[in-house]
Formats: sequence, structure tokens, C-alpha cells
Amino acid sequence: MVWQSELSAATLRMLVSELLLARTEGLSAPQMAAFVQGWSSVLELMRRVDLVFPDASAETKAAMQRFVDEIERARIEVLTDEDH
Repeated sequence: MVWQSELSAATLRMLVSELLLARTEGLSAPQMAAFVQGWSSVLELMRRVDLVFPDASAETKAAMQRFVDEIERARIEVLTDEDH
């Protein structure tokens, strides 16, 4: 499972931007904070690869960890992008 071959970093950033920014338009500050916190909580859950996918191969677990790291990196980039 090598996600880079199917999903480029630019595509992932665009997808994260769409999921984060498009869905938060019109939210109040508390609603936005709750949305971002929920997003972060899902990423933290996915980081627990051994618990979420206990029967997965070591290769799959490593790929999942890399994928979650890339999603987190894209999230940080999107939320700190001054153009949005």
C-alpha cells in the first residue's frame, strides 16, 4: 500500500482544503473550533494503527502511518495558508 503512487501531495492538499475549508464556511468560532478538533481527533485515532487495524501487515500499518502523517501535514498547510 503506497499511497503516493495514487494520490499526490498536491492532490491530498487540495482534498484536505476542500474538506476543511468548504465545510467550515459560515461556522461561528466555537463551531469552527469543534470541527477542527473533531478532525484532529480522527487523525489521532488513525495514528493508533495497531488498535484500529490489528490484523494488518507491518507494511500496511507503516503505509497507513505515513498517510496519516501526510494528511496532518496538509491540514497544517491549509490552516496556515494566508490565501484562505
